Amino acid sequence: EKHFDKKLNRCLLNQSGKQIFVKAIEERLEETIKHRSWNRSVSYRHLVRLECYKLTKHLLGIEEYKPFKMYW
Repeated sequence: EKHFDKKLNRCLLNQSGKQIFVKAIEERLEETIKHRSWNRSVSYRHLVRLECYKLTKHLLGIEEYKPFKMYW
């Protein structure tokens, strides 16, 4: 509760809460996983970038969008 501001029936992250949240996201984006198609490790940040490129090509009518599927 110390990382939230509660006002007018809303609950928002305060400055310290935002910093903790952003740090956690940055750490997660730097983690790597094994990409099955490429047989190498890639970061989540790189995967997000690749998905953006694929979506752009789809929206421009260049190719059909095929989402990345994570296997457990």
